Amino acid sequence: MLHTRIVAHPVHGKCLFADDGVVEIGVSLSFGLRVVHFSFVGEENVFFEQPQNMKTFTTEAGWRIRGGHRLWLAPESPADYYPDNEPVTCEVRGDVVRVTQNEDPLLHVVKCFEIRLQKNAVKITHRVTNTGTRRKAALWALSVLAGGGVLTVPLPRREGGYDPLLHVAAWDYTDLGDERLTFDKQKITICQRKGKNNLKIGVGHPAGAVTYENGETVFKKHVPLEPGKPYPDGGVSFEVFVSGHMTEIEGLSPLKTLLPGRSSVYREIWELCRKGDGRKA
Repeated sequence: MLHTRIVAHPVHGKCLFADDGVVEIGVSLSFGLRVVHFSFVGEENVFFEQPQNMKTFTTEAGWRIRGGHRLWLAPESPADYYPDNEPVTCEVRGDVVRVTQNEDPLLHVVKCFEIRLQKNAVKITHRVTNTGTRRKAALWALSVLAGGGVLTVPLPRREGGYDPLLHVAAWDYTDLGDERLTFDKQKITICQRKGKNNLKIGVGHPAGAVTYENGETVFKKHVPLEPGKPYPDGGVSFEVFVSGHMTEIEGLSPLKTLLPGRSSVYREIWELCRKGDGRKA
């Protein structure tokens, strides 16, 4: 059974919190689309929370990263930075929380989250409805996690083969020799801490869930894959951005043709478990 309550959050203002007795989520009602909280019931938020006086990750037009989980369209463009500072519509139907943003005046889409809690997991459907003209884009789901953790990205394996198995994209400010970044045959590991520069890489297709271990809590993000479909940013379904404040882990859908008046969806599963416990908490 889903329990809901309205909370006056010290950073995010008016929020709806929902829990199933094991995990809880919080969505902002004052702005968004944002899932601003995810944790075990009564425990510390796994998401980054941007302080009100923080100038980094803001724009002069009024956009703020805020933290939590948001939905953009890829490839990235200035239109993604529309200041989403208006209230959203939220409704609870059974065990589903549905949050809808007003029409984005730059992208000409309506964005929506449909969130279902299932014990230690959250199933989230990202929905984009095109209110403008025909366009091609990927749905881009960005989870901004609190600093201090270690991200592990499992890599695909095979025997033999003459074509490349792993595709990695790197952004211009990224140093592939960054001491926070480690590659081996089975995984990529990234430690969040302050470095000389920010870093961002894309990974073709991780082999299963990526995990972010922070303290005693492990956040797992299952990134779905549609084999044979074209993906943005050089063909990657997963990206990670690391700054001195936080780690952003990003799942992407294939590039899709968004027809006027039609909707496109992208689904993820998030899990929480305890460090050293392979079982579901």
